[in-house]
Amino acid sequence: MKCMICKHGLLENGFSTITLGKDTSTIVFKHVPSLVCDNCGEKYVDDAVTLNLLTKANEIMKSGVVVDVREYQQEAA
Repeated sequence: MKCMICKHGLLENGFSTITLGKDTSTIVFKHVPSLVCDNCGEKYVDDAVTLNLLTKANEIMKSGVVVDVREYQQEAA
């Protein structure tokens, strides 16, 4: 699959760091499974992983955390 940003690179399986912020909270997830462009480095996260990240981030923010950094862990199906 070609990169939608640079139109030249191919997407390869890899990992990325995703930072989510809302109001006064910043949540960082490291080692998130992603497709990464071998040309420009653009990262793509699939829908299931995105939903998982948003769900976890909302739970973390409810606890009142201002900054949180954690290793991404996929929930078992």
